[in-house]
Amino acid sequence: MKNLYLLIFAVLLAGSCEINRKIISYDELCKATEEYPESHTARFETIPDTTNLLECGLPASGIIKGYCNLMGNFIPEKSPFTIWHWQWDPKSHGRKIYESIEGTITGENGDCYFFNGIIIYDVKRESFMGEMYINGGLGKLDGITGKCYMKGNIKDGISMWSAQGTLAMKNNRNEYESTSLDDLTK
Repeated sequence: MKNLYLLIFAVLLAGSCEINRKIISYDELCKATEEYPESHTARFETIPDTTNLLECGLPASGIIKGYCNLMGNFIPEKSPFTIWHWQWDPKSHGRKIYESIEGTITGENGDCYFFNGIIIYDVKRESFMGEMYINGGLGKLDGITGKCYMKGNIKDGISMWSAQGTLAMKNNRNEYESTSLDDLTK
């Protein structure tokens, strides 16, 4: 299990080198759904709970607003997140924080999905990246599973990011198969 964590860590660090060269603007985040219509694509923004902070000063919880091509605009009050574990990367000399996060995303159409994942936050550059796992949902997203990659930045305590990934849905025989997003929106 330790080797698996080290492998994920190495892959995430390798990917962060490219991301850290450029601060991502909100306009670029908004283009995400237009550039990758065949895959799960979304843009997100957090509204942190300023009364619930981690020891490092970052928010431990809050709500998420944004847009996802699976369900349209989010209902922030029904899209909470919680950071349930965090630690400084001992090799980064106080520069990077690892966070374990979980939450729910609920769309205006009433569908929702559940996620958990790991975020690597670069304190100096105010940027982050991570890998999220979608593990179930409600409505048309019942039985959804998948993985997405996220990257973004933090300004004035507000996180903004885009995500892209692949999904699978259970069919009538209770087997998983890849699903077109067009099928999910019908």
